[in-house]
Amino acid sequence: MRMLAKLAVAAGLAACLSTSANAQGGGRGGFGMGGGLNILRDKAVQKELKLSDEQVEKADKAATEMGEKMREKFQDLQGLDQAERQEKMQAIQKEMAADSKKVVDELLKPDQTKRYNQLVLQQMGYRAFSTPDVQTKLSFTDEQKNKLKDLMTETQAKMAELFPRPGGGGGGGAPDPELVKKRAAFQKETNDKVVALLTDAQKTTWKDMTGEPFTFTPFQPRRQNNN
Repeated sequence: MRMLAKLAVAAGLAACLSTSANAQGGGRGGFGMGGGLNILRDKAVQKELKLSDEQVEKADKAATEMGEKMREKFQDLQGLDQAERQEKMQAIQKEMAADSKKVVDELLKPDQTKRYNQLVLQQMGYRAFSTPDVQTKLSFTDEQKNKLKDLMTETQAKMAELFPRPGGGGGGGAPDPELVKKRAAFQKETNDKVVALLTDAQKTTWKDMTGEPFTFTPFQPRRQNNN
């Protein structure tokens, strides 16, 4: 149970790390600005976890509040130099991860929490392997950590090249289906490369950590009310 709790924190942390990437192109399900809690808005996830109407209502409220809090904190990072931004970003990520874990602990039953953690790791994909607790659980060697770091650097460079940030004010329309498909293919390719770094024993552990494969509802941006 202690490891599950640590993984919940790791999941929330990595969800914050991947927020901007998912918000741009609409990864499967999409964390959006609600962090890992946003997958609880996915009706397929709600059905998988057997959430009650009350749980759904509370999850939606918590994700909305988390999104507003994250927006405010990330806005404070503008104008900072890279070193200071990185330091403050890590503090924000830890705070958001702790907040997410608290919500999950209060909202979900133990069996729901276990499956939620599995789904979050599936949603995170290759990014999950960069979290300290996942690396600990998989007993990553220093060599594997270094190879993963190099792969992540390469991946970020390719992401910037293949999926440049749109100029201007970020838009809220539906993502280009071709772009979504292209991104999904790229993410699968990267995930396969990371999994290839694992030993057979680590692959078995990872399979247990992520559980049965799950298909998330395709990302759909929330409509903004401009009235």
